[in-house]
Amino acid sequence: MVNRYGLSKREAQVLNLLLEGKSNKQIAAILGISESTVEAHLTSIYTKVGVSSRVEIILRYGQPGLAQDDLEPEKVGESTGENINKQGETPDEMFARNVYDRDEQISPAKGSRVVGERASSFRINSILVFLGIILALLASIVLYLYLSLPKSWEGYERECEYPDESTVGQAIGRSNASGDQVHGQFGAMPAEPWSAMAGEVVYKNISTPRVEELYLQIRYSKNSPPSAPILVYLDGEEFPRASIYPQDQKEWDRFAWSDPIYLGSVESGVHSITFSSVGQQYGVADLDKFILTAGSP
Repeated sequence: MVNRYGLSKREAQVLNLLLEGKSNKQIAAILGISESTVEAHLTSIYTKVGVSSRVEIILRYGQPGLAQDDLEPEKVGESTGENINKQGETPDEMFARNVYDRDEQISPAKGSRVVGERASSFRINSILVFLGIILALLASIVLYLYLSLPKSWEGYERECEYPDESTVGQAIGRSNASGDQVHGQFGAMPAEPWSAMAGEVVYKNISTPRVEELYLQIRYSKNSPPSAPILVYLDGEEFPRASIYPQDQKEWDRFAWSDPIYLGSVESGVHSITFSSVGQQYGVADLDKFILTAGSP
């Protein structure tokens, strides 16, 4: 079939592949011909179309499929599934309209650039997401380690005369007491003959960080030989953390500090401490004050 450029069907095929960005080697492989045959077809095409090089013909047409359209005018638009041949159009008018109607299509070069830009953007986004996950994990690890490590703590101290709960003993004024009063005759009835009475006192709302080695000291007075210990509990635990035997001070207005008493570790939070006794005649002790420290004072 003869068209206005006189291209053969094979030349039209070669031209379309050229406009798709294919090299001579690729064209030869697709059409099953030699590269020298491709070069011969291109030489003939350049002569018939009126150009002198591959670049010039691409700049002039710039769209694949136009050579086939030009070869078979009645099938213009076939590559897009449309028949856009309008009655009365000359081949040149039809050719021009076909070019401008395709201005939204992407040329091979532009398409490659867009695909490359999208792939690059995807890679960058993937890297950013990955880095975000790594940073979040690192932040979580740092926070966990920070919360897990023992914190600097100045300790806790409290007067004993007014516990949050008590089943034995009462506030009694004593000279030389740190707050003028004590939780007095702890472990005895509050009246003569001061008989032994089992009971406990509880001090609450003690805030501490996580402490590996918690120590307790009690300031007390006692006016009788020791025969029953004071048991120390944390947070209402089933078993005591320690036991204390207050020493006889020979009078109720003479006070002494116990040696540091090891209570073990404690987690960060709000705690309670309980002093409990089976009781002793005249009282186990007057409880004046206690302090808690991280490590031995």
